[in-house]
Amino acid sequence: MSAPTEEERYDVYVGRVARGAGISSFGQGLGRALAYVIQIMLARMYGPAQLGLYALGVTIVGFANILAQFGMHNPLVRYVARYQAERDPARVRGTILLTLRVSLFLSLALSILMFLGAGFLADTVFGKPALEIPLRAFSVSVPFLTLMSMALWATQGFQTVKYYSLIQLILQPLINLALIIALYFVGAQLLGAVAAYVVSMAACSVLALYYLLRLFPRLLDRNTPPVYESRAVFSDSSQVFVAVSAEYINVWTGVAVLGVLATSEDVGIYNAAARTAMISSLVFLAFTQIFGPIIANLYTTGRLRDLEFLYKDVSRWIFMGGLGVFWVTVLLSRDILAVFGDEFVAGWPVMVVVAGGQLFSSSVGATNRVLLMTGHQRMYMLAMVAAAITGLVASFALVPVFGILGAGLSDAATTVLANAISLVAIRKTLNLWPYSRHYLKPFVAGLLAAAATLVAQLLLPLPEGLVTLLVLAPLYMVSFALVLLGLGLSSSDRQLVKSIWLAVRGAG
Repeated sequence: MSAPTEEERYDVYVGRVARGAGISSFGQGLGRALAYVIQIMLARMYGPAQLGLYALGVTIVGFANILAQFGMHNPLVRYVARYQAERDPARVRGTILLTLRVSLFLSLALSILMFLGAGFLADTVFGKPALEIPLRAFSVSVPFLTLMSMALWATQGFQTVKYYSLIQLILQPLINLALIIALYFVGAQLLGAVAAYVVSMAACSVLALYYLLRLFPRLLDRNTPPVYESRAVFSDSSQVFVAVSAEYINVWTGVAVLGVLATSEDVGIYNAAARTAMISSLVFLAFTQIFGPIIANLYTTGRLRDLEFLYKDVSRWIFMGGLGVFWVTVLLSRDILAVFGDEFVAGWPVMVVVAGGQLFSSSVGATNRVLLMTGHQRMYMLAMVAAAITGLVASFALVPVFGILGAGLSDAATTVLANAISLVAIRKTLNLWPYSRHYLKPFVAGLLAAAATLVAQLLLPLPEGLVTLLVLAPLYMVSFALVLLGLGLSSSDRQLVKSIWLAVRGAG
């Protein structure tokens, strides 16, 4: 049997990315929809102020999770993928056990600190005494969230995203939503929503461990002595930890600074607008969840030409999807926020500004993931830290003057800065560049579809809110797809569509 040609080998990679992106896209889409429904329900049930308190609690829990992971998720995926390719189960087992144990210990410590420090955070830091009891309840979720996250990161090292998609993107928000509804009808109020969050995390942490064991039964096999590459893991994780912490700060600075300087209502309105504007990130995640371990594999085995081609294609696909979401978000910003309630419509300028920053992020594609998976964590760290410092300074300067719009401007600026630095870094270190003439087709298609949607919006007498959203959002998406097809697909685009179609037929 002859060895596969370079083109055949590349088609295999495209097929793997397509199948992974298809699974992840379904999970990301459904998961984001469920999370969005939760936000709308909380807004409708409790109003902007209570939603603001809930958002602050989730923000603090998320940061505790980042601290507990200590950046180990990146070397976990990277080294599991590497050792699995090298058929070294002892090092695979050692890597997983090491990262799970350390992260669990840190999460327990942070959970206790959060519980004991809830009063200080609520009264002194945020000046919102009503936040204290929800924070104590939220603190219980930290170990469960960390355990679930790390176990699912480990499964991605085996070049599959189906367990991540099933558990973190679908089951956790679905369980959370069901419990929120049940507890609301027994009069539990905001603490009921917090309890639903905690229980859903506990249940899904158990499921994540169960599926990790199914994927890698040797995890508990005493006949496979673990080999702990502690120095390699912690050497990588330290820089990633700083970078990911800074990245999380970039995303949630607006919520945190508004929590300190503004009212709970402002936090609630900003949270609804900014979270909506970040929907395009699901396209990035859909592709990079599976692309990450493939990058590590290609780079480790020296297949740099395949890596270059795949990087350009994946980046363009991310931009294409992000562009579609961007125009819907911008054109229908008021209608989207009206679904939350009339009080939230005031946040539409925030949505437009934050969406602009997200569009630039989509345009650079998989740049950050390539830096992380090729051992250039330092570059990524510097980009995130520079953006985080800029974001904090800008937020404290702009929020007192412009309110929630100031937080949105700060968010967009930090997103652009972080991605611009990463773009320059990948050019200098790996001589890679995401942009090509193929970007022009989705750009033109987006403009033409947006123009058609805007004309329809002006001509049709539609009421503001859900009705307009249900009519014009599909109109834009159909127009965008038709113009793209009319402009023609590249060979790799056709291969992507073919692979997704085969994956759908196989699943059916």
